[in-house]
Amino acid sequence: MTGLDRQPTTGPDRRRARRWLAAAGTAGVLLLGACGSPQTTAPQPGADVAGTLAPRSSTVAAAPSSSAPASPTPAVDPPSSVSSAEPAPDTTPPADTPAADPAPVGDTAAPVPPTAPAPEAVAPLPESPPVSLSVPAIGVTSALLDLGLNDDGTVEVPPLDEPESKAGWYRNSPDPGSLGPSIILGHVDSKKYGPGVFYELGALKPGDTIEVTRQDNTVAVFTIDAVRSYPKSDFPTLDVYGNLDHAGIRLITCGGEFDPAASSYESNIIAFGTLTSSRPA
Repeated sequence: MTGLDRQPTTGPDRRRARRWLAAAGTAGVLLLGACGSPQTTAPQPGADVAGTLAPRSSTVAAAPSSSAPASPTPAVDPPSSVSSAEPAPDTTPPADTPAADPAPVGDTAAPVPPTAPAPEAVAPLPESPPVSLSVPAIGVTSALLDLGLNDDGTVEVPPLDEPESKAGWYRNSPDPGSLGPSIILGHVDSKKYGPGVFYELGALKPGDTIEVTRQDNTVAVFTIDAVRSYPKSDFPTLDVYGNLDHAGIRLITCGGEFDPAASSYESNIIAFGTLTSSRPA
């Protein structure tokens, strides 16, 4: 029995969940490798944020890139381009949401305060693609670009060097508000234009909200339950892609130290959220 078989849904939502997990298996790990020049004042999640730990090891290590099939056969219509930095492990994803209070890594990890109560999930919404994103706590409003997969197997990211930094929705993930983890990516900064749309993502705290306006004129409201930093070499594949029994969201950007030689940040910052309400747009 797979994690998908444990979904408490039937019909289109269940079929959509199956398509998403198949796509996740071929899409692999979402990494934002090209985040421009370092902006050392960008907020990083720290031990003062309940439910936050930096870094936290994922429950299953990503498989080496050499294990990726040369021509994947996902159970979805293939997008116009295909991609992934590291393939996801071939394993059944957990049904639970990411833990809010993982154990510290090593003896030197700072103690983490008691976590905030987990948000109470509401029933998933019908499928409807997203139009725009709002994160009030950090002053973010952005139209959402449509992102797919590159020819080399990596997930597309928004354009780096444009005056207006926008976030993008990975279209092979569930529509925001529908069953499963919806993936939204954005840059932390760029060498040419400075701070990007997710420059302050690491400053979010559990209890903050994420609002996504959808094409059906509803606003899906998510409550953040954790904000974490992970080394790119230890991307939490299952925590990001894993099967859910509710509607979730993951906002992803770069963080940590900047590696001038690689022209890339060494970590990813990820905000995890749960659908807690909706309203008319």
